[in-house]
Amino acid sequence: MTHWGFHEILYGMIQRHCPAPGRILDVGCGQGWSDAYLVSCGYEVTGIDNEPRLVALAQELSLHLAVPCTFEVADAFDLGRYHGRFDLVYSCGVLEHFDREVTVRLLREQAKCAPRVLIQIPTKYTAYTGEITDERIYTIGQLVDIVRDAGLSIVASFGYGDVTVTSVQIWARRLLPRGVWRWLQNRGFAYSIAVLGQRA
Repeated sequence: MTHWGFHEILYGMIQRHCPAPGRILDVGCGQGWSDAYLVSCGYEVTGIDNEPRLVALAQELSLHLAVPCTFEVADAFDLGRYHGRFDLVYSCGVLEHFDREVTVRLLREQAKCAPRVLIQIPTKYTAYTGEITDERIYTIGQLVDIVRDAGLSIVASFGYGDVTVTSVQIWARRLLPRGVWRWLQNRGFAYSIAVLGQRA
């Protein structure tokens, strides 16, 4: 599916830094597509969201695909029942909806659940795919600083999602070597950027 293909680099980073079988917590799981994929890779995954309708859809997806995910309604500001239970916690397309100070606080709460915390957010290039509403747009350097301010050391920072809208971008993707293209993405020329931090 398109969702899984888009996030393949994110999944690869999870597998590199938290090999299966590992316990993963997804904060803001939405409909659970990523969680279903990670379970199929051998992980034990719990997805949480504060929207009961989305949790119900994620549970339906888990049943439909016959993958044993756990989905629960929970509040990202109070993850007390999940503290110390996981190897990695991640959020995709969630924390950019909060001010910087709140994002730092949410990452600190996530770090109580697992020694590794992964945050993924959209970049300014997401404007090519739809209107930017309340998202806070950061550079990859700014996102690294946010993760550091949450008390985490940086394990990896990267970008992914080919920006190929204009003719120049399309030709650049076709002509540039893969390594050069990935170098550009990892500096923010991508639809998504992510930072993996580790608790001291």
